[in-house]
Amino acid sequence: MGELNNMSKNSHRKKVIISVALVALFIIGSILPNALAANTGLKHITGVDKGVSWKPYIPLKKTTFVDYDENNLLDDYSYLAAVPTSVFYDKDKERIFSNPLLFFKDEMIINNEKERSLDARQGINYFMEDWMSYSNNKLDQLTLINVNKNEIEPSWKANNYSIIEGETPFEIASKIALSDWSYR
Repeated sequence: MGELNNMSKNSHRKKVIISVALVALFIIGSILPNALAANTGLKHITGVDKGVSWKPYIPLKKTTFVDYDENNLLDDYSYLAAVPTSVFYDKDKERIFSNPLLFFKDEMIINNEKERSLDARQGINYFMEDWMSYSNNKLDQLTLINVNKNEIEPSWKANNYSIIEGETPFEIASKIALSDWSYR
């Protein structure tokens, strides 16, 4: 009987020691980073002027939508043709200009709550809500590639609309270049 008491006391001691050690680790884990940050200062943090890019970037209050069509490649080629107008580098001032380039998809008819995660439009709406907030609820330009303006306008307004429609990748690429590029 005495051995059982000793075993249960030893087991209890082990549990207490493990619990104390875990609590100490949690406390050290929360205090140590703060203490180190206070001692080193903020010299190593330079701000968000570069972000993930190699040069400073300027976000434009513009969005480009390409109509998504799962049955052909026209939308894929259109998206690729629009990349240079959505992200481009100014060598003279060494900076990057960028704006969102998104596939546009109509809202999906949801028959079952399990299908809600398949609705791409829900993600587009969330993103555009944030982007419109950044843009003071009005974009400078909205480029629509094979997207009907009536589907966009009630939700997202812009000062200037660039509507590009075409049947071939060459036609769309040509219209994008004529719409968004100019020689200085």
